[in-house]
Amino acid sequence: MRPVRLTLQAFGPYPERVVIDFREAIEAGLFGIYGQTGSGKSTIFNAMTFALFGEPAKSDQEAPSLRSDHADPDVLTEVEFVFDVGDQRYVVLRRPEQMRPKTRGEGETRSVHESYLFEATGMPPDEITDNDRGKIIAERKVREVDAAIVELLGYGSEQFRQIVLLPQGRFETFLSAKTKERLEILRELFDVSHYEMLMADLRSEADAAERHVREERELCARRIVAEGFESTDALISGIESSEANLTELLTAENIAKSRSKAAEKEVSLAEATEEKFAAAEKSRQRFEELEKQKQNFETLAERVRQVERARPLLDAEDRLKETSGEVNDAGSALQHAGVIAKHAREQSEAATEALREENERSAEGDLLRRKKDELERFGQIIEAAANSVAAVELATAAQREALSAYEKAQARLADLRATRILKVESIKATRIGEAARSEIRGRRASLVTQLAAAEAYEKAQLEVQTSLAAVVEQARIFDSASEQAEAAGQKFEAAEKNLTAAQALHLAMKLDAGSPCPVCGATEHPAPATGKIENVGLDSAFREARDAWQLADETVRKSNVKLAELQATLAEREKRHSLLPRSGETAAALLTKISAEDSALGLLGPEVDIAAADAEIEELDVRYASLERERDELRNYLEECRNKATEATSTRDGKLAHVPDDLRDIEVLNAVHEDVSKSLEELVAAKAAAEEKQRNTREASIVAAKELESAERALTVFREHHRKADAFFQARLADVGLTVEAFQTLKPFIESLEVDRESVEVYRREHKSAEDAVALASSAVEGMTRPDLKEVREVYEAMSEAAVKATEERIGAKTRLDQLNNLKTSLQDTLQKLDEAEAASGPLRGLALLVNGQNGQRLTLETYAIGAMFDQVLVAANLRLHPMTSGRYFLERDLDGSGRGNRGLGIQVFDTHTGKSRATSTLSGGETFIAALALALGLADVVESASGKVRLDTVFIDEGFGSLDTENGSGTLDQVLQVLNSLVRQNRAVGLISHVPLVQEVIPNGFYIRKHLVGSTVEERGFD
Repeated sequence: MRPVRLTLQAFGPYPERVVIDFREAIEAGLFGIYGQTGSGKSTIFNAMTFALFGEPAKSDQEAPSLRSDHADPDVLTEVEFVFDVGDQRYVVLRRPEQMRPKTRGEGETRSVHESYLFEATGMPPDEITDNDRGKIIAERKVREVDAAIVELLGYGSEQFRQIVLLPQGRFETFLSAKTKERLEILRELFDVSHYEMLMADLRSEADAAERHVREERELCARRIVAEGFESTDALISGIESSEANLTELLTAENIAKSRSKAAEKEVSLAEATEEKFAAAEKSRQRFEELEKQKQNFETLAERVRQVERARPLLDAEDRLKETSGEVNDAGSALQHAGVIAKHAREQSEAATEALREENERSAEGDLLRRKKDELERFGQIIEAAANSVAAVELATAAQREALSAYEKAQARLADLRATRILKVESIKATRIGEAARSEIRGRRASLVTQLAAAEAYEKAQLEVQTSLAAVVEQARIFDSASEQAEAAGQKFEAAEKNLTAAQALHLAMKLDAGSPCPVCGATEHPAPATGKIENVGLDSAFREARDAWQLADETVRKSNVKLAELQATLAEREKRHSLLPRSGETAAALLTKISAEDSALGLLGPEVDIAAADAEIEELDVRYASLERERDELRNYLEECRNKATEATSTRDGKLAHVPDDLRDIEVLNAVHEDVSKSLEELVAAKAAAEEKQRNTREASIVAAKELESAERALTVFREHHRKADAFFQARLADVGLTVEAFQTLKPFIESLEVDRESVEVYRREHKSAEDAVALASSAVEGMTRPDLKEVREVYEAMSEAAVKATEERIGAKTRLDQLNNLKTSLQDTLQKLDEAEAASGPLRGLALLVNGQNGQRLTLETYAIGAMFDQVLVAANLRLHPMTSGRYFLERDLDGSGRGNRGLGIQVFDTHTGKSRATSTLSGGETFIAALALALGLADVVESASGKVRLDTVFIDEGFGSLDTENGSGTLDQVLQVLNSLVRQNRAVGLISHVPLVQEVIPNGFYIRKHLVGSTVEERGFD
C-alpha cells in the first residue's frame, strides 16, 4: 500500500479541511512528521487507519470520539484517503457516527457511520474531487467496504498496526510476547492454512482408512452372527450339515412326486367315468323338458294355420284405411279453406277502412308542407348570419378553455399545498425515527459482536466436551485391551511351557539305554522327562494361544494410537477454547435480543434521506410561487375571453331577431327540418300503402272463395271412394270365413308368422334328437358304477400338496446352502482385502500421527512451518540489527525455552561482547527499541515476500527515537537512521514521527504539525 493523499475535515485537532499530499514524501523515500507533543502527529495515522478499516490506530479508542472539538457544528467529520496498491489507485471516504444540527428546526440529530470505496486507476490526484472520485466499488454499507479493503490489501487492521503502522510501543509487543501469543500473531501474518489443511486431511484420511478396516471387520462378524453362527468354524460346520440335509430332502421329494403322479392317474380315470354318467343324466333332463313343452307347440302350430288364412286380407284393409284417410284429409282441407276465406274477407274490409282514415288526414299533410317551407326560410337567414355565429362559437370556446386552464391551476395549487403539508409532517416523524434507528443499530452492532464471540466460545466448548468424552472412552478401551493382552500373554506362556514339556516327554519315551539321544547325542540318560501322556499333542493349543496374544497385542497398539490422536485433538481444541473470550450471555439469548432489535428496525420502515426531503420542500415552495403567478395570469385572460364572447353574442342576436331562439342553432334547425320532412314523407307513404293493401286484400278474398268451393267438391268424391273400399273388404272376409273381430285377433301374429312356423319345426327336430340321445347315453353307462369324484380328488390334492411341500423344502435347503457358501467365499475375499488395506494404510497412519504432533518433540506441521518462516524473519531482522548495534547483537531462536508443542518460537539475543545468549528482557530501553524496530522491519519484509498479494511500499514509525543514545550529534540514533535510509534504497518509503531535533536535522523532508489554541495545521517541509 502506497499513500497518495489524505484529506481530514473536523478530525481530531484539525477543525478545518486539511489536505496532506504524500507524493513528494514518497518520492523522497525517507520523510518525517514532526511537531510538538499533542499537536496531532499520531492523529494523521489515526485518520489513515480509520479511512482504511473504520477504526482508529488505537483499538481502545471509539470512532465517535474522533470528531474535532474545535470544528463548526455544521461541518461534518470525514476522512478521504487516496492510495495505490501496485498499479491500481483507490479512494476511500468515511464519515464516523456523529451528531449534527437538524436541517429544519432546532436540536441535533445522529448520523450513522458511512463509508465509500472507489477505483480511480489512471486518474491524477488533482482530478479526484468531491464530484468525481472514480468508479464506485462499495458504498454506505460499512461491512462491504471493510471486506473490500481487506481483500485489496491482504491484511486487516491488527496486521496493519503490526507491519505498516508501528505506533508508540506497539511494535515492541511482538519482541517481548510470549511464545503462545507470538504463534497467534505469526499465524495471522503468514498463510499457513494449507499446512493446517494438510494436517487435517492426513488425519482424516488415516482415520477413514482405519475406520474402514474396523467397520468392515465388524460387518463381517455381524454377517456371520446374522446367519446364526458365532464363528467361521461354526459356519463351516453349518455348511456340512446343510449338505447332508439337502440329500435327505431330495430323496423325500422324489418319493412324494411318484405318489402324486399315481394319484393324478386315478383322478383322470374317475373324471372320464363321471363325464359319461353326467352326459346320460343331462340327455334325460333335456328330453323331459321338451316333453313338457309339447302341448304349447301344438297350439302354436294351429295358430300358424289360422294366420296363413288371414294374411291375404291385408291389401283390402290397407285400401279401406287409405280411403278413410283421404276423406279425413278432404274434410280438414275444407275447414281450412273456410277459415282462410273468412280471414281474407275481414282483411279486405279492414284495408278499406284504413284507406278511408288516411284520406281524412290530408289536412295534416298541408300543415307539414307549410312548416317545411318556413324552416327552409329560417335556414337561409341563419346562413346569411353564419359569420356572426362562428364568431360567437370561437369566443365561447376560448372562454371555456380559459376557464378550464384557470380551474386546473387552482386544483394544482391546492394539491401542491396539501403535498407540502404532508411532507413537513412526514419529515418531523422521520427525524424522530432516524434518531431511534441510529440508537437501535448501535445496540444491534454491539449484540452481533457479542453473538459472534458467544457462538465461537460455545462451539469450542462443545468440541472440547466431545473430545474429552472420546478420550475417556478410548482410555477405557485401551485399559481393557491392555488387560486382555496381558491375560493372552500369560496363556501363551503357559501353552508354550506345556508344549515344551510334551515334546520332551515324547522324546524321553523313545530313549533306550546305550542309544544316542536324538537331541544331544549322549548315550546316557540320567534324568529323562516324565509326565502324563495326555499332554502330548498340544501344538495346536500353543499356536492358538500365540495367535490370540498377537491379536490382543495388535489391538493394544491400535488403541494406543487412537488414544494419542484423540488426546492431540483434545489438546488442540482446549487451546482454541482457552484463547476465546467468554461471553456474559448465551448465543440464544443474544439472538433473541438481535431479533428484537431487527423487529424494532422493521417497525421504523425504510430509511429516508432527510436532506433530500428538505430539498423537496424547498422545491415545492418554488413551484407554488410559480404556479400562483400562472394562476393570476389565467384569471386575467379568462375575463378578457368573457368580454369578447359577450360582444359576439350581441351582434349575432341582432341578425337572428326573426328566427325563434330555439331554432337559431343551424344543427337544431336542420334536425327539426329533417323531422318535419320525415313526418310528411311518412304521411304520404302511409296513404300509398293503404291503397296498395286495399287492392291486395280484395283480390285475396276472391281467390279464397274459389278455393272453398273446390274443397267442398273434393270431399264428396273421397266419401264415395271410401264406401266402395269398405264393400270390397267385407266381401273378402266372407270368402275366407272370418269375421272382422277374428281378423283383428290374428292380425298381430302375421308379422311373426315365419318365425312361429320355424319355431314349430325346430321343436319337432330337437324332440326327436333328445329322444335318440337318451337311448345312446343309457347304453354307454350300462353295467358301470358311478365313482366318488370328490374323494378321489382329495387324495390327489393331498399327494400333490405333499410333493410341492417336499420341493419347497428342498429348494429352501439348497438356497440356504448356496447362501452359506456365498457368505464363506465373500468373507474369505473381504478379510484378505482388509488385511492388505490395513497393511497399505500403515505408512499413512504413521505420517498423520507425525504431522499432528505425535512425534518426539510434540511439534505439529503448522508450528514447524511457522518456525521456518520465523527463521526468515530473524535473518531479515538481523540485517537491520547488526549495523544499528555496531555488530554487537544478533536475534536468534530459543529452541529450549518454550513448551514442546510450541518449540522454536522463542526469541533471545546473542551478545558478541560476552559470547553468550540472553533474554530480550535484559536489553536497555534504547536497545529494546532498536531490536524491536529491526524485528518489525524484518517481519514486514518476510510478510511481503511470502504473500503475493501483500505489498508494503510504505512503513510508518511512531516515536521511540528519544530513547536512543547520541554522541556528538550521532551515536546509536545515527546508526538507526542509516539503516532506515538503506530501506529507502530498497524501494520502500519510510515515514518517521518524532520530536527529536537530531531526527529533524538529518531528515528535513516531511510535514510539520503546528499547534494553535483552536486546533492544528499541517505544513510541508524540505521538498523544494
